[in-house]
Amino acid sequence: MEAGCTPSGRRRRWWSRPETVSAAAAVICFVNVLPNEFCYDDVPIVRSNPKVNDAGQWHAIWTTDYWSEAREASPNRDLLYRPVALSSYRLVRTVGGVNPLPHHAVNLILHVLICALVARVCRSVGGSEAAALVAGVLFAALPIHSEVVASVVGRADLLATLCVLLTLQAHRRSMLSTTWRPTVSWRAAAALAVLCAMGSKEVGISVVVLTLLFDWFLHHRFRETGADRHWWTWRTLMRLVYLMVPLAIYLALRYHALGGRLYQQPPLTKTVNVLVDAPWWQHILGVLQSWGMYWAKTLWPAVLSAKYSINSIRLATAPMDPHVLIGVLTLLGLVIASAAAWRKGVRSVAFLSAGMVLTYLPTSNAIVLIQEFFAERVWYLPSVWIVILVGLAVNPVVNRRTWRAVLGVLVLAMMLRCWYRNAEWRDNGTLYAAAYRDQPDGVGPLHLYGQWLVRHGQYERGVELLNRAIEIDLGLTDAHRALGEAHRVAGNLEAALQHLQIADMQVPDYPPTAAALAQVSRQLADADEELKRLRQQVDDNLEDVDAEIALVRRLRELGLVTEALVRLGEREGRFATDAAWQAEYAVTLVYLNKRDEAIGRYRKCLELAPDNPQLAVELCMLLLERRRGDDLDEAWRWATHASRLAPGAPSVLACRAELLALRGDLATAATLYEQAIRALPPNSEQRRIFEQRAKALGR
Repeated sequence: MEAGCTPSGRRRRWWSRPETVSAAAAVICFVNVLPNEFCYDDVPIVRSNPKVNDAGQWHAIWTTDYWSEAREASPNRDLLYRPVALSSYRLVRTVGGVNPLPHHAVNLILHVLICALVARVCRSVGGSEAAALVAGVLFAALPIHSEVVASVVGRADLLATLCVLLTLQAHRRSMLSTTWRPTVSWRAAAALAVLCAMGSKEVGISVVVLTLLFDWFLHHRFRETGADRHWWTWRTLMRLVYLMVPLAIYLALRYHALGGRLYQQPPLTKTVNVLVDAPWWQHILGVLQSWGMYWAKTLWPAVLSAKYSINSIRLATAPMDPHVLIGVLTLLGLVIASAAAWRKGVRSVAFLSAGMVLTYLPTSNAIVLIQEFFAERVWYLPSVWIVILVGLAVNPVVNRRTWRAVLGVLVLAMMLRCWYRNAEWRDNGTLYAAAYRDQPDGVGPLHLYGQWLVRHGQYERGVELLNRAIEIDLGLTDAHRALGEAHRVAGNLEAALQHLQIADMQVPDYPPTAAALAQVSRQLADADEELKRLRQQVDDNLEDVDAEIALVRRLRELGLVTEALVRLGEREGRFATDAAWQAEYAVTLVYLNKRDEAIGRYRKCLELAPDNPQLAVELCMLLLERRRGDDLDEAWRWATHASRLAPGAPSVLACRAELLALRGDLATAATLYEQAIRALPPNSEQRRIFEQRAKALGR
């Protein structure tokens, strides 16, 4: 049936067509994003990005990675390549200036177009006018889409989804064409859309296989003669070979932009993705858990957040976890529904289910771990196929008055939820406050909201939240940077030095951190009488190893780590056989992020002092951090050795707990942390850290 025609053959008025109604619903749901400011990733990617704001950056947009401007702050960043998304930010900036309003308007327009296309695609797979209307309006009003439409950088998902749908529609038109000229034109348009889909976001690469599936589906719908009975023939190959051209161009551009690689998995921590270090069985549960969480958020979006992290999400530990069950049941439901429909000759359910899984798979963590375990924005493209399935499912009853009323109330409720969530994206203050309200123990919200509070004059409250964030994750570099800067501005130089040192140790030579650290170190060293006394003591007795160790420690405490390392190197021949001196050498190397050299020094320490359990624990933890070759086996040997020497020591218990957690024995790991906690003073910092770690393990 042609678009816009009723079953009786009368042509619908433009304003009553499913595409138009869906577009209008999208405007109503998201028009209140227009006054919003730049929020969260919008700031580094759009507002402050030289590639977006400076002249002459088009070459850089297409030849560097998405986060290249943050290479110094995040050398281990995820290497993404999204030149089409960056180009769109640049174009809007050129036309509309620095105001966020044009960017939000473009996002809204893209969502409107996508909703209209969803209705059109629903009809293309056999849906009626009513089914297309339900699919388009539901897609327009899903509250989970706020995380895409309300965020300027959500345009990457919007553009990828738009181009995927345009590809399918253009390919369909090429199959319907009867002469070569329109066929070639439509395939050229589809090829361009394929390139733009991949260049908008990595998930766009699924369009190649998705188009293959769509061709198969349309072949079975369009075939009329026995000659067309078999789908896969040389004719099919010739019809689809054009997809290889944009794919080859994209891969070549990506390979060049990422410095001779197509993909790099950055070193992740559990703060970034809770599946890190999970055993295989828990990894499977986690994949099913996240799948179930997306379905739950689609049906009941009580909490929506820009940032999920450790303590916000608990990794499933058993098959009876509610979200694992939801994931398993929905997967089984899709398989059963596809098989039942197939037996009746209806292939659309199988195609839509496959499309849903295919477009979700790259972000599912099933193949490789990505920077996010759970983020609502990745559900935007997969939800296209969900709403079309819903439209097809409710088509038999949608014309009944009761069901129309139910759907109307549901859509109204979703619209109100969209408005409420869009308002939380008003600015970073409202966005981070909402994240903290919903996830008060989440390390991500604690860091983001704490940093915002400090920058807006609420020093004490902000520092409190930032301290809670690093109690959960000592490796959260950005939180240490924020704390160091907050303490420096407040004149608390010793606290500033501590956090700036940790930040510089984790990401060495980042200019803002290095400059602030050097300034604080100079101020403290110039006024430090203890440093002067120790220097004099060492000069008076060059053979006093204890004085030398004390001086090295004081230099480190004042942030003069490079000077400490120089002293250690100069006195290598004099004190090399002293275990305590070697230990100070190892610790200083750790401060300078020279992990491999530090591991070598710790091994020397243990040759000199094999009965020191603390040295064994420190070496074990460095090996756990590096994890190269047989590091984990060696770490287990040193942990066992330390346990024989000091079985009840808190640091030894914590070390064994981390190794057991890596092996998947989370219950025993949590128990060991409990034992370590009981052995520590009630208000100690180490106790708080151990409590947070035990909580993360499921205590």
